[in-house]
Amino acid sequence: MDRTITDVVTLEVIPVVRAALRELTELRSAVELLGERVDALTTELAEGGLPELIRLAAGALRTLETANNGGRRP
Repeated sequence: MDRTITDVVTLEVIPVVRAALRELTELRSAVELLGERVDALTTELAEGGLPELIRLAAGALRTLETANNGGRRP
C-alpha cells in the first residue's frame, strides 16, 4: 500500500497531536485548580487560620496516640 504524506499526517499524526492537546488542556485545568486552592489556603492561613490548623492537627494527633495506646490518653 502506497500512502502519501497527507495520508500519514491525516491518519496518524493529527490524532496523536489532538490527544496530546486534550491531555494538556486537562493538565492545565488541574494545575489552575491547584493554584486556586493554594492561594485560598495561603489567604486563610494569613488571616489567622494557622492557629486553628495547629489545634486541629494536635487534636488528630492526640486521637491517634490514644488509639495506639489502647484507649488511654498519652
